[in-house]
Amino acid sequence: MLSQFLQLILHLDSYLQVFFMHYGDWIYALLFLIIFLESGCILTAFLPGDSLLFAAGTMVAVSALNIHLLAVLLIVAAVLGASVNYALGAWIGPYIFNKPKTRWFNPEHIREAHDFFERYGWSAIVITRFVPIIRTFVPFVAGIGRMNFKKYLFFNALAAFIWIGAILYLSYAFGQLPWIKAHFSWIVLGIILISVLPMLFAWIRKKTHVVD
Repeated sequence: MLSQFLQLILHLDSYLQVFFMHYGDWIYALLFLIIFLESGCILTAFLPGDSLLFAAGTMVAVSALNIHLLAVLLIVAAVLGASVNYALGAWIGPYIFNKPKTRWFNPEHIREAHDFFERYGWSAIVITRFVPIIRTFVPFVAGIGRMNFKKYLFFNALAAFIWIGAILYLSYAFGQLPWIKAHFSWIVLGIILISVLPMLFAWIRKKTHVVD
């Protein structure tokens, strides 16, 4: 199962091309659905995000698909998905706040999350858009912490615009260069590694601080 998933991630360009050959413009719907689910449900946080955008950009460059239409659709998918995720967190939030403290749960941590998003929410939302899995949990926690929704929606849209636009258009412009095509799998791995570096550095910093 894991090996098949890795094969899917590392060869997304080939899989997308095969899908496009058989279903044509339905590729728009497929990509929309994947980005929506990856942004909107913590149970599907494992779905590809950065690597999918990179593969999509390289494929569009040699197909009849419209890069601008795809960008708009995927930005909408990311914003809607994260908004649904926020709503789920806000709906569950009251039950969590009223839950008594136990060995495994401390309501104070949720209150700290609320304070964190009110104070640093804009940077957290924008930066974590580039961090796989974490970006799926951030809207949920923001909803639980009851971050101001209008403020959240603005930075959610800004983050989606930067994330989708940067990866999709860069891969569209340079994805067909011979060197990039020949090393696509390594580039995908590099994108994943770069995406998780902020999370890794934060974890190391926290551990180092605890030791000190």
